[in-house]
Amino acid sequence: MKIIPANNSRLLSLPAALFLLLWPSLLRAQDSITLDYCYRQAESTYPLGKQMDMLQNSNTLKVQNLNRNYLPQVNVNGSASLQSEVTKVAIVLPKGLPALKMPTLSKDWYKLTLDLNQVIYDGQATHYQKQVEASNLSADQKSVEIEMYKLKERINQIYFSILLLNQNEILLKSNRERIEVKDKEVLSTIRNGSGLEMNETLLQAEMIRIDQQLTETRLDRSASYQMLAELISHPVSEKTALAVPRIILPEMVFDDKRAENELYNIQESKISLMQHMVTTRWNPKVFAFGQAGYGRPGLNMLDDEFKPWWMFGAKVTWNPWNWNQNKNEKKMLSIQGDLLKNQQETFNKNLKISYQKDISEVMKVQELLSQDDQMIALRIKISRAASSQLDNGVIPASDYIARLNEETQSKLNKEIHKIQLIKAQLSYLFTLGKL
Repeated sequence: MKIIPANNSRLLSLPAALFLLLWPSLLRAQDSITLDYCYRQAESTYPLGKQMDMLQNSNTLKVQNLNRNYLPQVNVNGSASLQSEVTKVAIVLPKGLPALKMPTLSKDWYKLTLDLNQVIYDGQATHYQKQVEASNLSADQKSVEIEMYKLKERINQIYFSILLLNQNEILLKSNRERIEVKDKEVLSTIRNGSGLEMNETLLQAEMIRIDQQLTETRLDRSASYQMLAELISHPVSEKTALAVPRIILPEMVFDDKRAENELYNIQESKISLMQHMVTTRWNPKVFAFGQAGYGRPGLNMLDDEFKPWWMFGAKVTWNPWNWNQNKNEKKMLSIQGDLLKNQQETFNKNLKISYQKDISEVMKVQELLSQDDQMIALRIKISRAASSQLDNGVIPASDYIARLNEETQSKLNKEIHKIQLIKAQLSYLFTLGKL
């Protein structure tokens, strides 16, 4: 990724927001990659991203089940029982009249029924349940989005560590070449009898130390490339160049675009819906019902034969008093809402602290960069003088090595500050949710 370079050292005065990512993100050849490419690759391949579709599919099934609350509920029931006594009818007639013969019921009863229940009005319980599920989906997907956004920060850490290691390797190699040249010169003076062998030994030891640093740098860079490849789920060769991004920032003002605040708003909306759901428990419910059956006895309890029967009707249920359970649940939900608001306030407070820290870091690194060239020029002048003094036998090789290392460190510091500035700018954008 290459972003429009900033030529003005005071980026805070720029009026327009320019965070432009150049270079194509889809690469035809793997000889160079950009930071933007890494972002896109990670977003499209990171396993966490697959949860979006999973959550959507799960929500679809939940809503389908809730919609079935409006469909008739059908149950088949059967029972068989044996009882100790049955209903008897005893009528005493005046004397002289013949006795009435009343039917005798069996003590074993059988029943098979088909029951049908249809919701006519459920007090809007299903309506609010579906809205709560929609809020759950939005919250879950927003949480995944937040975690995916955090990938960019992880990519930044690895990407810029590789850039720093590359710069370190370049300077170390340059330093080694200069010491190697000086070693040859010292060796020549020793052969002529005017140089000290200790100087040549010190230079040889310094070359070995640089070789060790180069080995550490190569191994660290190799590990970083492997981590980057794993993070973006795409092979990245150690020969692959990483484009150095450069950024132009707008005037720095606190303009929060973080998805976490959207998540808090969704969660607060969900709590409001759940309070409405609690209210629906006070609402009356209206149902229609029907029943068809076969058994002994039927609806006519005095008929001791197996008979079919049917009935249908409607019923209303209403629970106007539940001992303040609904009231207490609303209070608990209200407390949860207050907790969410407190969490959001805490998040925004910490966000503003990070924002101030990012601004301070950008300004600090800009100041350091403005002084680097002057420092480098002085260190070059000093190391050249030390080189001449070593040639004339005025100072030992250890002094020359120290001055050369100081020059190299000043150059490395400038490269570090360049990369630190980009990192600080990206951190500023990340903090505000604009990366």
